[in-house]
Formats: sequence, C-alpha cells, structure tokens
Amino acid sequence: MSTLTVDSPLSSGEYFTMGLFLTAEGILGVLCCGVVLMSFLGNNNKMSPSRSSLVISLALADMGIAIMCPFAASASFTESWPFGETGCQTYAFFGMTFGIASVTNLAALTVDIYHETQGHPAKSSSLLVMAIWVNALFWGVAPLNPIRWGRYTVEPFGTGCLLDFESRDIMYLAYLLVMVVVCFVIPVGAMIYCAINVKSCMVMTLSLLLYWGVYGIVAVAAGVGSASNVPIRLYALAPVIAKLAPIGNTILVHWTNQQTSTIGKATNQEGKKTK
Repeated sequence: MSTLTVDSPLSSGEYFTMGLFLTAEGILGVLCCGVVLMSFLGNNNKMSPSRSSLVISLALADMGIAIMCPFAASASFTESWPFGETGCQTYAFFGMTFGIASVTNLAALTVDIYHETQGHPAKSSSLLVMAIWVNALFWGVAPLNPIRWGRYTVEPFGTGCLLDFESRDIMYLAYLLVMVVVCFVIPVGAMIYCAINVKSCMVMTLSLLLYWGVYGIVAVAAGVGSASNVPIRLYALAPVIAKLAPIGNTILVHWTNQQTSTIGKATNQEGKKTK
C-alpha cells in the first residue's frame, strides 16, 4: 500500500495534536452514537415515531463519521496519508456520504421539531429518511469511477482525503456548486427559517454551522476563487471540528428529548384542565 504525501505545511506538534483530538473524537463519538441507537431502537424515548426515525438515521450517519476518526488520526500521527490511493478514494466517499447524511438529517430533524411546535407533527418520516440517504449516496458516488463528476484527492495538509477544492475543471465546479446548494444552502436555509420562531431550532442551526462552517468557507472560496486563499491551519481544523458532530448531535438529541417530554407534560395538564 503506497503512502500519499504532500509538503508538510504543519509542525510535528500540530499533527500530533490533531491525532490526539481525532482519537478522542472517535472514541467518544462511537460511544455517544451507540447510546443513542440503543435508546431509540429500544423505544426508550418520548419522541414520536417520525422523530425517532430521524434520530436513528442521524445517529447512523454520525456513527459513520466517528468510525472514520482512527484513519485520520493514524494519518496525523504519521504526517502523511498511509492508506494509498484506493484508501483515499474510499475514505473520501464515506466522508462525503456520512457528512451529507448528517447535515441533511439534522436539518430534517429541525424542520420536524418546528412543525410539531406549530401543531402539525409528521406521522411518518420513512420516505424522508430514504431520500436523505439516496441523496447522500449520490453525491458520495459521483466523484468515483466511472462517473467522475467531481474529484477526490488528499487534502492540502496531507492527512485526509476529500474533494479537490483546487480543481478548476468546469464539470467539477458545476458539481461543487450544485452539491453546496442542495446539501448545505437549502438545509441551512430551512433551519434558519425554523430557528426564527423556535429556540431549539436556533440551537440546532448554530450547531450545524459550527460543525460544517469551515468546510463551507473552503467550498465557497474554491467556487469563487481559490481554496489556497484559506489559511492552511483553518483548512486543517475543518475535519477536526466536523468530527465533533457525533458528540454534539448526541447532546442535541438528549436535549430535544427532554424538551419533548416537557411539552408533552404541559399538553396533558392543559387537556386535564379543559375536562
């Protein structure tokens, strides 16, 4: 298995620190997602079936992100990508797929909460969950052979693989533009609309922007100019921050579960009073 290397733009101490953070994120992320899955698959929650389906789907996407952490951590410790070109393409595919699924699942969960607070709870989310994963798989598969719409490569700091943000190919730029609009701009726009009226939706929107905002900056910079304009340390920070999503989303799920319980009790009390 060949090692893919780039000129090391970071110090050995910075690579080692990244490796430590990624290791911790992987362990905590798997544990957090495991707790969520055991709780919701065992129906040990107070959410509606529609909400539970979205939470389980989100936890599966985040579990995938957490499982990828050891590979990125290993690369950080060796200051290069040790898994070869095939490993790079595979890692990037799963990174895109799980990342997009996490973003769109969190957006769908936010919209579901908004509709419930407006008195229009969804009865089922099965088709929505299916659409979320089909969409994520499409954008993950597109850069691979034989489609090759988009391109995966080693990231500039050398310890991860994702989209080649430096490519100027017109077809790649078209892929990048449509993907950003469909998988980031529209979900975030929907979340902001919900956040205007619902506090919990605001928290979820800010959380998503925290996890994925740096990658959003890189993608926009690549589309309008060059990703090389983004400071390399900010670029290297993007995957470390994004891999906080499994931990942060677990906290959000627990919090929204508590909120649902509180709202449900208040509703039952009002119903008893009217009787």
